[in-house]
Amino acid sequence: MKKLDDGGLRTGDIILTSGSNKMSKAVRRATNSAISHAMIYVQHSSVIDATAEGVHSSNIQRIFFEDESVVIVLRPRISMDDETVRQVTDFARAATGTEYSKREAIAVVARAMRRDRSRKQFCSRLAAQAYASAGIDLVPDADFCSPEDLRKSEVLFEVEDVLSPASAAEVAFWAERTPVLRIMADATNAVLKAARRRSASIQSLNDMNDYLLTHPEEDRHFRRAYERSGYLTVWQIEYAKSRWQYDLDLMRHLANAQPDGQSSMEEYCRQLIGDVEGGRRFAVNLREYRKLATVTELTTFKLLADLYGQLDALHRRRVETARQWLAEVSKRM
Repeated sequence: MKKLDDGGLRTGDIILTSGSNKMSKAVRRATNSAISHAMIYVQHSSVIDATAEGVHSSNIQRIFFEDESVVIVLRPRISMDDETVRQVTDFARAATGTEYSKREAIAVVARAMRRDRSRKQFCSRLAAQAYASAGIDLVPDADFCSPEDLRKSEVLFEVEDVLSPASAAEVAFWAERTPVLRIMADATNAVLKAARRRSASIQSLNDMNDYLLTHPEEDRHFRRAYERSGYLTVWQIEYAKSRWQYDLDLMRHLANAQPDGQSSMEEYCRQLIGDVEGGRRFAVNLREYRKLATVTELTTFKLLADLYGQLDALHRRRVETARQWLAEVSKRM
């Protein structure tokens, strides 16, 4: 087995992969390609892609590939500043929950381009549109392109040395851990399923916000969709399994419990503090939902403001704990 090496990836990288299932084989056969799927690396350990379950994020630490699988990482030849990278990743994040368009994905593979273009997603469309949103055209038509079209893009080049071996113990470790992102994806899909009963035009959570602003009478329905889905309490699962991230004593204990614990903890702390995007998203959402809640007095927005207030506070606490741990390390040196 093999895995992606976080240290060799940059935010905005496009990851192309192959698979052993029937759909992957069909895509590769139809496009005369070795790859069949595309993902966008949006921050440390996190990718976003479009699958049959819709657009959601995944942790690359949980993604393992068979030794014979093809994995290609592509990066723009042009230099991108932080704002451009943010535009690409923000587009991908904003698409979270969007439905998968099997019909259009098949049309691309079959080279049967259609005039009617939906707002739904498939993997290579999401990647191409994310870059197009930042003014970077990877392919002639971002709405209809295949993973192989991305691989052939003259705007991108292939990054070397981004894979490393994965041990059986590592695979088993992640298989036993609670899949928080999978739980979040299920909760998001449940929220959007309830919202789409009111309007089939709703694709993403942002669409729900826009719809609610013009249909405030649906406030109760949308609020109950969030409450019943489990969306508001997923953070509690993550918090319960990672308490050490918020407690300096637990962090010390964990770092001392393993042979390489000190170095691993230092790497974690430095990556967390260096990842400004994670905290930015919580702060931005908190600010926007507070504003919406104040202006509209709708309970759905108040509920989401409270959620992001909690997430923002937890993130700040997590960062502060990491800073304290690094300060102790510095004193010992």
